[in-house]
Amino acid sequence: MEEKTIEQELLRVLHNHENGTVVMAELPEETYLDATIASLKELLHDGFEGVYISFQRPFNNLSEIFKQQNIDIERLLVIDVASALAKQTKTPHDRCVHIADKIDINELVRAIYTSLPRLSSSKKFVYVDSISTISLHKPLSETLRFSEFLMRTMHKTPESASTFLIFNVAKGLSQKKFIRDIALRVEETIRV
Repeated sequence: MEEKTIEQELLRVLHNHENGTVVMAELPEETYLDATIASLKELLHDGFEGVYISFQRPFNNLSEIFKQQNIDIERLLVIDVASALAKQTKTPHDRCVHIADKIDINELVRAIYTSLPRLSSSKKFVYVDSISTISLHKPLSETLRFSEFLMRTMHKTPESASTFLIFNVAKGLSQKKFIRDIALRVEETIRV
């Protein structure tokens, strides 16, 4: 039996859920970045625009990777949490929303919902590059509050009816209790 790729599984989800849904993608650590790049390319190719929450890479590094991979940064808004986590200098850019170094969950959620209206496509996504990374820097209660608030808002807000919410999680951490708690609340889990 042929193994499915992340892009194939993501397409399956997109076609089965026309009005948006919440997805968790369990990705092997060794192919995490490649799977993320492939997912973004597929979403953008399919006409989506998105808000990308970067916990793993600062915007400057991420924008270079996107450029090398021919990912159109003009169709993305990046919320740069990685620079705040690393306490790095934040370079202003019109496609980047920086988060304060204290990384307040309420500020992060506000940044997501003020960014979504800036996208012009009727097909939108919010892509959380690593829900497991935030748990290394914030208490598990805050990580769960962040993910639950996003999921609840995606289900209740009319503007987000056609917005997909995608959480990435490292496959090696997928059996952690807090990840299992999140997995119970999503409509689809993709395992590759």
